[in-house]
Amino acid sequence: MRAVVTGGTGFIGSHLVEELLARGDDVVCITRPGAVRRWIGHAQARFVDCGFQDGRRLAQTIAGADVVFHLAGRTHGLPDELYASNTSATARLLRAAAARGNAAEAAHVILASSIAAVGPCRDGVALTSATVPAPISRYGRSKLAAEAQVRRYAGRVPATILRLPSVYGPRERALFRLIRWIARWGFALTIGTWDREASLIYVRDLVHGMLAAAGSPPRTAAVRLYYLAHPAPVSWAAFAAAVGRAVGRGSDPIQVSLPRGPALALARCAEWLAALRGRSSSLNRDRVCEIGQRRWVCDPSSAIEELGFAPSFTLEAGMRETVAWYRTAGWLSP
Repeated sequence: MRAVVTGGTGFIGSHLVEELLARGDDVVCITRPGAVRRWIGHAQARFVDCGFQDGRRLAQTIAGADVVFHLAGRTHGLPDELYASNTSATARLLRAAAARGNAAEAAHVILASSIAAVGPCRDGVALTSATVPAPISRYGRSKLAAEAQVRRYAGRVPATILRLPSVYGPRERALFRLIRWIARWGFALTIGTWDREASLIYVRDLVHGMLAAAGSPPRTAAVRLYYLAHPAPVSWAAFAAAVGRAVGRGSDPIQVSLPRGPALALARCAEWLAALRGRSSSLNRDRVCEIGQRRWVCDPSSAIEELGFAPSFTLEAGMRETVAWYRTAGWLSP
């Protein structure tokens, strides 16, 4: 299989590239000029540093590919940055994929979207493909707009949208902060209550789900939509306890809850300080709003039934592998 990967130098993308190469696939990574290839610089993949601005080169790179895994994007930033990275880049990629003018010859585009595009659970009901999207953050709205671009090309480009929950595993940096606090000091901090529930997925299970989607291309012009997650959601209290066991803590971490009001005030200050430096802050009011929701749970049953998606890593097993990697890489003390 000839696969094109965007975002291949990132956390999820680097794991995907490694798995594709291990299978013997022909892999081309589209990267932005100057991108650091810290995880896959040694990989036997071909790199095309054209980003999404050079439409002609983008189309040439995609031509002849069987599948395009579109993982590139931003999780935080100013509104213009989010829409440029998540929405406009997706539109340019699809335009390049449709350049051959024949849907039968176009590459199968797999968009890595997010459950943020649909928003948190309403009335406790798990998110499904039938859930009406109601994103509560700029990031979520930019990902929903990217999905709309995919649907715009329905009939010209075969496509699958994969909505992802929180992903953990080696090389991940966001949840690593919580893991580091627990490992170093034995406490964990969150916003709101610790009984909040979420769907999670270990990165190796996610990669296998993406490959399952690639191995089952669409048979109609309709755009397919799946959620990839472990079928058993967890509370953040259970997540913190699993981290504590993985790092060798003798007891559960001390759980500290920051109320929404002070958290929003801190986020506003972080945004203001970042703006003074001409940057965006990963701690922002949108993020506080998302973290504080009681339930981010999705239903992966359609992916399990239709794609043969079979997540095998329990939270305990995935966290043991994750912590072992952090220690080997020097991110955590032995």
